Amino acid sequence: MKKRIISIIVLVFPSMLLHSQSKADLGIALGAGYYMGDINPTIPFYSPGIDLGITFRHNLNMRHVLKFEANYVRLRASDADFIDDYQQRRNASFATPAFDFALQFEFNFLPLKFAPRKVSFSPFISSGAALDFATRSQVKSLMVSWPIAIGVRTTLGRYWSLGIQWNYRKLFNDRIDGVENEVPATMKSRWHNNDWFSFANLFVTYKVFTTKQECPAYKKE
Repeated sequence: MKKRIISIIVLVFPSMLLHSQSKADLGIALGAGYYMGDINPTIPFYSPGIDLGITFRHNLNMRHVLKFEANYVRLRASDADFIDDYQQRRNASFATPAFDFALQFEFNFLPLKFAPRKVSFSPFISSGAALDFATRSQVKSLMVSWPIAIGVRTTLGRYWSLGIQWNYRKLFNDRIDGVENEVPATMKSRWHNNDWFSFANLFVTYKVFTTKQECPAYKKE
């Protein structure tokens, strides 16, 4: 499964660059991320770490976007931060940088149009497939994850767009924190026992590969 996802990213991303023309946006993102798992099961934005990212978006039309994102997220957690007696005895902790690469399809609920002196906005959702790489105590892990994002994006004239989004990564293993879920094997759930991490960021993009003749979806009104 990992090889298949790597092949999809390697094949699809260059084709997005070659065929983008004036439909492509390149941008950067800045935000904060956090981990949820055996050490932190419930608290959003517990011990947040920096998130830095780049994004490449191919606007198929005013509602549909194919996007590639790469993010660096700093994750950490410690049992010492929680008052639970079991966690205090276990005293587990970890800190790791996570490198995230995701290919997603994005749907805008309202049409987004790039045009001179025009501003449009829309909430959106997106999902697809992702690969994540983390190093914890010299242990390197390559993990497949399921990306989910919700957010709002606005266009600012003909070339710029601005947005904010909240990203989730559902990992398909329980290795990022180094803590084994201590329940009998017969009771383990592949869905609920695995780790998550999440990051929220603000992103700005600029339209690249512009041509003199715009796609009809982006012509002036």
